[in-house]
Amino acid sequence: MKKRWSTAIAAVAVMLSASIATQAFAEGPFGDIASVSNKAKIEALQQQGIIKGVSDTAFHPEDNLTAAQGISLIVRATQISLAAIDFNKAPTADGFYTKINNDVWYAEDFVIAHYNGLDIPADIDPQSPLTKEQFTHYLVQALELTGQYPTVKMFIPIQDEQDITVAYQGTIQRALLYKIASLDEAGKFDPAHKLTRAEAAASLYDAVSFIEAHKDDAAPETGANG
Repeated sequence: MKKRWSTAIAAVAVMLSASIATQAFAEGPFGDIASVSNKAKIEALQQQGIIKGVSDTAFHPEDNLTAAQGISLIVRATQISLAAIDFNKAPTADGFYTKINNDVWYAEDFVIAHYNGLDIPADIDPQSPLTKEQFTHYLVQALELTGQYPTVKMFIPIQDEQDITVAYQGTIQRALLYKIASLDEAGKFDPAHKLTRAEAAASLYDAVSFIEAHKDDAAPETGANG
């Protein structure tokens, strides 16, 4: 389900230097990200419609990213959808997840994630914070649905690899190779770290940039990741 990214990413690049006020569809600028290191990435994603604030002018960059917010961001950033899937009956979120009602704002995103193979547990609490390893795992799964990307055959040592969930180790290795995640100065990933909204936005921006940069090298994806 490889998407047409050229127009989308070109728009992001233009929006980095454009005034938010000139965009008829955009929200007002966030007033609480002036000192955030990833301010430009947050603004670009806001204007692209990928991220939203808690209000028209507040992003709350240091708040923990909830599962509901994280899955919705990943779906919007990678543009995975249900377009290639035929249904006899419209699917509902509460048909797959025990703690998600079908009338909440993020329900459709969880349905999309499910049918595209993101291995989100059925009992996930949408209001619970996502850890760094969870968000990275789901983001890589979604990113790889946009194409089959060549990677360098190398193993990146992670000093706290023993703390990473075994099922996530492969996707986290690939996230490091894709450069949408990083280790700290001690070479640790800190998998249990509860991701902030600003940190998630930076990873999303890097993922979108990766897809655009490698779109000509990627083979079309023929199926969903399991």
